Amino acid sequence: MSELTTGQLTDEQQRQLVSELVAAVKTLAPDWTSYSDSDPGVTLLELFAWLCDTFDFRLDRASDSKTDLLNHLIARISAIRPGACTTSVLTRPRYFYGQLLAAADFQAEQDYSRNVTKRHNRCLFGAGIVTGLRVTLDSSASTKDEPVITVAPGCAIGPDGQQLSVCEPLRCVLSASGSAGCVVLRYFERAIDPIPVPSGPPECSRIEEGVAVAFEEEPLGPVLAIARLKRKAGRWLLDRQFHPPKIAPRA
Repeated sequence: MSELTTGQLTDEQQRQLVSELVAAVKTLAPDWTSYSDSDPGVTLLELFAWLCDTFDFRLDRASDSKTDLLNHLIARISAIRPGACTTSVLTRPRYFYGQLLAAADFQAEQDYSRNVTKRHNRCLFGAGIVTGLRVTLDSSASTKDEPVITVAPGCAIGPDGQQLSVCEPLRCVLSASGSAGCVVLRYFERAIDPIPVPSGPPECSRIEEGVAVAFEEEPLGPVLAIARLKRKAGRWLLDRQFHPPKIAPRA
């Protein structure tokens, strides 16, 4: 790997970067089993690591940005195949007469059903907008660091297979520190409806699910970018060159 070093990373750091990239690809391509230095797949990852290191060096970024760079690369690789499974094993409770059931058993039943649904969405459809979710910008109300948008009702599937539904128009004031970034949707949940219990403090009896809207310069994690904003001459504009991923209806 020494011939790939640009001076910004040591040979050991280069090897670590390639090792992390190989580990990320393993989860996306389980049929790939040859990880020797002579394998073309490893060679491509080494080239990828070298190119990214070169860009990083040209941008003169601080050395402590290596972790962020690595996380960014892994996130981008993960986005290549949104239908890939992160694990091949699903576990569900097995019930039998005389079994003592606890809250954890019912939670495991819920988790199993939810994971099956997300895997189905991810593998069959991928990630993207199914319908609606058009973003409009209120330029008259937007300020330097707070663009004001409205997200139309619609439905989408996130990169993790989670369904994202907006049932009513959402008017949002976003916090934007940079000059450009994406409007993203993220699934969220919160516990509600606390009730008294025989011992201890009240416990919430329901979980409310919803969708949060945010502004991110680089969308990472299980979020879906539905629009891109850029600031020009002190004004926020919708980037018309940005096209969010969409899921075509199946016949």
